[in-house]
Amino acid sequence: MKSLNPHTPHSFPDISGYSIVEQVYLGSRTAVYRAVQIATKHPVVIKMLRRDYPSFGELVQFRNQYEIAKNLSFPGIVRPLSLELLGSSYALVMEDWGGVALEGV
Repeated sequence: MKSLNPHTPHSFPDISGYSIVEQVYLGSRTAVYRAVQIATKHPVVIKMLRRDYPSFGELVQFRNQYEIAKNLSFPGIVRPLSLELLGSSYALVMEDWGGVALEGV
């Protein structure tokens, strides 16, 4: 299946309203980026599915992740801010509290 974008370290997806600063994680199903919301200048983290046309199950799982996490209020849990429609997929926008990927530690 065609990928939304190659998501290589030097090629970031175009997400309306956000300026991507860096790629934090690149997995087989998802990619995570550190970005800035253009209107508010707030730092955010954006997690997105990598495929242009994810399966129905992948979309439901991603949406459920947002719905569950938005109702959690515990220290250490990153709070989702919104679930944005991105083509035929979603982008999960979360607050950025400055964490680092454990993969690089």
